[in-house]
Amino acid sequence: MTLFNIKKRRLKPSRFPLYVWLGALPFFTAHIWLTSLELPARVATHFNAAGEPDGWMTRDNHVASLIALGLGMSAFIVGLCYAMRWFPKARLSVPNQALWQKPAHRPAALAFIFYHAFWLGTWALVFIAAVNHFIVAANRPEAATLANRGLLITAGLFTAGILAWIFILVRFFQKAPPR
Repeated sequence: MTLFNIKKRRLKPSRFPLYVWLGALPFFTAHIWLTSLELPARVATHFNAAGEPDGWMTRDNHVASLIALGLGMSAFIVGLCYAMRWFPKARLSVPNQALWQKPAHRPAALAFIFYHAFWLGTWALVFIAAVNHFIVAANRPEAATLANRGLLITAGLFTAGILAWIFILVRFFQKAPPR
């Protein structure tokens, strides 16, 4: 006898990504706020191609902007993936589209996308926190410029994470739905 009889009993999906995302929200906010304590009153927030500052804002505006950007971007991703259930069927553009749009399989497709939205939302928070790290470092008295190379590597990693997320979704939808 096995622990779970998979054929007779459906297993509930894990809520782990939800808990990770919910836990990341206050950590992100605290990170932005705590790292802002070492910033000057006037913060360089925009830099030219050479990494030299060419745009400034107050520390409070910087903190509010970054927190709003991170939380807003993350919540938008999760909210959009949740709202997909109300989109017309034709808007679910995935491999094996005709199969996944059938009433018997559409809920599983939407649940899979929503489940993975929490990972992408968390990844967005990590990216914005990393950008903040470079802004804080560029505003230190000994720093004269933004570390463009580090920022490009971070943007590349963020893009790679998005591509991995897309790859996972495509692989799932290329298979036949679970019975």
